[in-house]
Amino acid sequence: MGLFDWVQSGDADAAQRSTAKKIFEQTVAAEGDSREKRALRVRQAVRIRVVMDKVFMSGTKAWAGYEESRMIAIAGGDDVPPSPAATEETCYQTVNTVNGQTMAYVPLEFATQVYELGVRYQKGEVDGMLAVNSCQDIANTLGDLLKLDLYAVQPILPLNFLLEDRGEVDEDVD
Repeated sequence: MGLFDWVQSGDADAAQRSTAKKIFEQTVAAEGDSREKRALRVRQAVRIRVVMDKVFMSGTKAWAGYEESRMIAIAGGDDVPPSPAATEETCYQTVNTVNGQTMAYVPLEFATQVYELGVRYQKGEVDGMLAVNSCQDIANTLGDLLKLDLYAVQPILPLNFLLEDRGEVDEDVD
């Protein structure tokens, strides 16, 4: 892979992220209740569920890796690395759709809350039920932003994998 290929890949990622954020913002700003707007809102809601699941898992994995790095640093007499935290990158996650993979977006304030829940879950500060309920509160706020109450449904149901036996994130949205 040449340098030019890497630059093109970076540009493609940036374009996908920009598109994902733009679609989220357009969905939130959409007025009215046409069939197309309903489909856009519900599609966005399902994508948000997958993003929330992935961000939560990212928080759990980051804490597990941090614990190891912290112990190694302490044992070696080095400075302890900073605790893991959500970044702008955390807001964007790849989701599987019928048409292939696409990028989906959740604003940083929500991604940070979900990421922190993942960290707290991994640390043992919250159990699965509290994590699910807390994440559901965040999902309800996002649902309100998307005006899902127009349809008397709340299709954003994150962290169901914690309630199921298999314990795996379902990355398919469609």
